[in-house]
Parts: sequence; structure tokens; C-alpha cells
Amino acid sequence: MVDAERKQKLLMNINKLNAYTEIQNTMGRMIAALNFRQKEKVADFFALDQKDVSFEYADEGVFEGKDAVIAGIEYLLGKEVKPGEMIDLQLTTPVIEVADDCRTARALWWSPGAASVLRENEDPQAQWIWGDFAVDFIYEHDEWKIWHLHYFTLIHCDYHKGWVDDTSLINRPNTPMHDNAQPSTWHNPYHPKAIRYGIPAAPYPYETWKEEDRYWMLRNDKTR
Repeated sequence: MVDAERKQKLLMNINKLNAYTEIQNTMGRMIAALNFRQKEKVADFFALDQKDVSFEYADEGVFEGKDAVIAGIEYLLGKEVKPGEMIDLQLTTPVIEVADDCRTARALWWSPGAASVLRENEDPQAQWIWGDFAVDFIYEHDEWKIWHLHYFTLIHCDYHKGWVDDTSLINRPNTPMHDNAQPSTWHNPYHPKAIRYGIPAAPYPYETWKEEDRYWMLRNDKTR
């Protein structure tokens, strides 16, 4: 006979496994919408009912709160797509930890990507765009939503020159790029004269959400 404690643990593990799959699919669908600049669909994946919902994209600043998140998505994705333009971010190496109470989750993906950026009177510029997504999820209204999202730039450079010879796309001042944004919390892309740190950290098992762990991704800890 299976005792009550064992049943409870088994049920928790089943719920975590289901949550893992749903979170993977949610993030994958959000990235697909982002790659095709479907701004309304991207916004739908965020937990906009949470007052501290947020996203931080590279050094563009932190957009916190429903209005700021929507404004930030419009700022990044709102321009009309023109022939020859392209952005394509991928998701690899997922590390997803669902809390024991199955109300929140923490996740990290590495994200290789590429882009084609239009230039006046020239061919589009091919670019490498590689980084990491560190994300908090929250379960609300019977589905997993993005609560806090932070995209960390690793490399952003001209495709032909490479990330060692071209650092022109990463050397911007760490100031908000939009009126609705706050200063970035972390922006340390690769530079041939800089040291890389183990940030963002990978998430580890946890029981329940605690406010003091809000910035778990900024801990310099990859292996624990």
C-alpha cells in the first residue's frame, strides 16, 4: 500500500512534469511570435495581471508593470516589417525548476540567433545575436505565464567580422532607451578585453516563491 506522504510526493512530481512541458511550450510559442514581430501575441504570454510583471531586454532597460511591458513590446516589435528584415532567436539547453507548490517556476535557456538589419542604400547587414533568457513563470487562470523575463546579451556583432573584431553593437551607455524603462540590472556581453562571469545563473530546486530570491539569475553560480 502506498502511504499518504508517498502519494503526495508522486502527485507533486506529476504536476511538475506537466508544468515543465507547458512552460517549454509557452516559451517556445512566445519566441516564435517575437521572431515574427507579433506584438499582441507576445504580450498575451505575460502575466499582465501581476503588478510587478516585467521584462528586461539587453541594455534597453527594465520595463515593469502592465503599461510599461506593453510599451516596451511596442518599442521593440512595433515597427512595420520590411522586405529583407529578419530576426530569428532559438531556445536551447533548458533548465527549468518548478516550485514544490507548483505556483511558480524559474527557467533558463541559451539562445543562439541571427538577424538581417536593413541599411540605407546598402544590402542588409547580417548579424549574430546570441544570449540567454532567464525567466520567472507564474501559474494563473489555469495556465503558465511569463512573470519576469530577462534577456542577457552574449554577443551582438556583424556576421562577417565576428564577435572579437566587431564590438560596435554592444558599447552603448547603460541608460534606459525608453521613457517607460528603468536602468538595466545587468549588461555584460562578450568583449575581448573583459572577463565573463557566470551570469545568468541556472535555477535550482526551491519550495515556494520568496521575494528575496527575485534576482536569482544575477547570482554568479552556474554549477552549485
